[in-house]
Amino acid sequence: MRYSILIVESDAPRRQAWEEAILKAATVHNIAITVTTARSATVAQFQAGHKQFHLLVASLSEGGVGLAGRLRARAPHLRALLFHPSAVSADDLRDARWLGYTLASEPEDLGALVEAVGRALGLPLADDPDSLGRPPATLRDVEMLLDVLRWQTKAQLVLYTDYIGNTIACRGDPANLDLGAITSLIAGSFVNSFELGRALRDPNTRYLNLVEGEHFDVYATNAGNHRLLALIFDKEFINPKLGYVWLQLKRSATQLCQMRIVEGSVGDVISAELTASLNTEFDRLFGNDLLEV
Repeated sequence: MRYSILIVESDAPRRQAWEEAILKAATVHNIAITVTTARSATVAQFQAGHKQFHLLVASLSEGGVGLAGRLRARAPHLRALLFHPSAVSADDLRDARWLGYTLASEPEDLGALVEAVGRALGLPLADDPDSLGRPPATLRDVEMLLDVLRWQTKAQLVLYTDYIGNTIACRGDPANLDLGAITSLIAGSFVNSFELGRALRDPNTRYLNLVEGEHFDVYATNAGNHRLLALIFDKEFINPKLGYVWLQLKRSATQLCQMRIVEGSVGDVISAELTASLNTEFDRLFGNDLLEV
């Protein structure tokens, strides 16, 4: 999965520094990101007409709200991170929040910028102490959890996606189903729900989306603010019960939220984390001595 970011900033050195900082953080955390920069809203609109973006980074005080609205008319899944000065009016902040945009004070340094971008996208671009405290989980661990959920509910298919419908893991038999269309539509159905939580200033909410059909039932919920978990039932074989399915779906979503998903095998993960830990400890114990030598 590759994420695309559009930065609108009139100051050229600052624009370049932001781009380099985001790309460097993405490389460190092994996340595929492309960054496009624009010096004005006009240029940004032209670029958005030729490419889909996942996140807009702009200034609230320089027409960022209007630009975000115009770009969202083309791409409903677009997220917007709007930086504002400390002296911004409460009315401007309120209006932007009601539209569901992520707000942050103008970054004082590149670290603050990277942290804000990562938070807006739901990606670990900056080290999160809470996340680092969790044991690492590989994609295989996620698949095992989905297998258990599928067995418990007797679902035909279990889908775990990001907030724009890109599949992270899929377990079960897709048969002749168009998974690309299904995941995209499930993600689209949650857009308003997430924005409602933002507007209410209560982003940590749980949503349940249920579609009952003649042949298929679909249950979906959010696993945090940036992931979705869905079950698809073939009613020829099973007639799911709402209460039981919702209970199991909610439990699994909570477990997924508690996972720190990393790439590679368990051995690779342990080796990388042990190496990083040792390097940190060597720097702490001998850093000054090594520099003097």
